[in-house]
Amino acid sequence: MPKRGDDLDKLLGPLEAEIVRAAWTAGEPVSVRHLVDRLNQRRSPRLAYTTVMTVMNRLAEKGILRRRKQGRGYLYEPVAADPAGLAVRGVVRDFGEAAIAHLVDEAKSDPKVLKRLQRLLEQE
Repeated sequence: MPKRGDDLDKLLGPLEAEIVRAAWTAGEPVSVRHLVDRLNQRRSPRLAYTTVMTVMNRLAEKGILRRRKQGRGYLYEPVAADPAGLAVRGVVRDFGEAAIAHLVDEAKSDPKVLKRLQRLLEQE
């Protein structure tokens, strides 16, 4: 589980990173209320429900959290299992084919990486 000060802090703001970490720790889709309660157990000052809801909605808009309707509210879960997964999703989302082409070019310089990349592509 990523901790404060890791690469996640480089990808997101401090509050966004704290919320994503809490969502990872939950291990299942969570409501805003569940996450607010979880975060406020170990945090001072306490976070307002509306603050967490706003940040979670923004994280869903950025493609970092997946959101699905349940009753009158939503459940949220991370789309990636770690900071590297979030970084790659962001690069592919922002730069698309150019980012993938650059990754392949970089992999060509290291036969081990290229072979691993080929194996991963064959699994799909």
